[in-house]
Amino acid sequence: MVDISHGILCCPTCKGPLDRGEAGFLCPACDAAYLELDGMPDLIPRGSSALKLSERSHYTDKIDYYLRMHAAWHRSPFYCHYHASFLDELRKLPADALILETGCGLGHDGLELLRSGYRVIETDISPGQLGKARRLHRAEGFSYSSAHLLADAENLPFVSDCFDGVFTVASLHHLPDPVTSLREIRRVLRPGGVFVLGTEPNSWQNYTIYPLGKVLLEAARRIAGKPIGGEEMVSEADKLTEGFSRRQLQELLDAAGFSRIELKPAGYISAAIFFLSTEVSQMVGREIRLFPLERAAIPLDEMLGSLPILASYPWHWNAVAS
Repeated sequence: MVDISHGILCCPTCKGPLDRGEAGFLCPACDAAYLELDGMPDLIPRGSSALKLSERSHYTDKIDYYLRMHAAWHRSPFYCHYHASFLDELRKLPADALILETGCGLGHDGLELLRSGYRVIETDISPGQLGKARRLHRAEGFSYSSAHLLADAENLPFVSDCFDGVFTVASLHHLPDPVTSLREIRRVLRPGGVFVLGTEPNSWQNYTIYPLGKVLLEAARRIAGKPIGGEEMVSEADKLTEGFSRRQLQELLDAAGFSRIELKPAGYISAAIFFLSTEVSQMVGREIRLFPLERAAIPLDEMLGSLPILASYPWHWNAVAS
């Protein structure tokens, strides 16, 4: 059973111990008070930046969109292959290990670890997404082996050396100060613990494919003489950040104090097919999936990732560090 009320929590601001109050948690050291929201502890420090507040609102307000997207994505061979790849790194931990996920979103990756017998604590800045993750885990029968609380990934509300594993999926690039988050992750990891980064975007496509895509989309709109595509669904952080090159990601993990680091390419042709079909589906207003092509491309992707030059230019990164 995961009990977050005793021993594991600390004040996210001063890292002092927390006392349980009637309405939430109190920090005697700095007099901070943290309430509950929809039955979940809200341990996000007061005075969050405008960008973080925007992310909190976006991922709550657009939750129906992300639910629809996941309903299509989870059947994708590209998605399944590379998510299984980073989850398998965590499955090397001993049975009943305690694992933290930061930026958990809808909770599907955490659910896979729960099914593998692990205990999982999930955090997110969005109450809407976190609430969906909690309901998903409870519906699947994991009320006693999972816990959910609102938290800022740059100010984790956990004591040092308390997790066997930590992972984050496609969320590091959303943070204003990713190295601070990585340092926090290393702080809460036990000696010998493992950190896993999943499907974090590479930066190269922001200078090549995405600008070209915008030009082609605008040309298509002019030719059609009408709007093409739906409502803007990109968060402010996605607009402002660009992912990480191999060198940038290596430097961030080095700066956070990780000593054993392995960066793994996560998708080339299969990723391009997946994202192209996703974009076209949104433009035409109906689902177009090319799953057989994705599946056929995965072995080729694995070969491309072993080539010296191409190893720096996958669509995403998976990483393992300790």
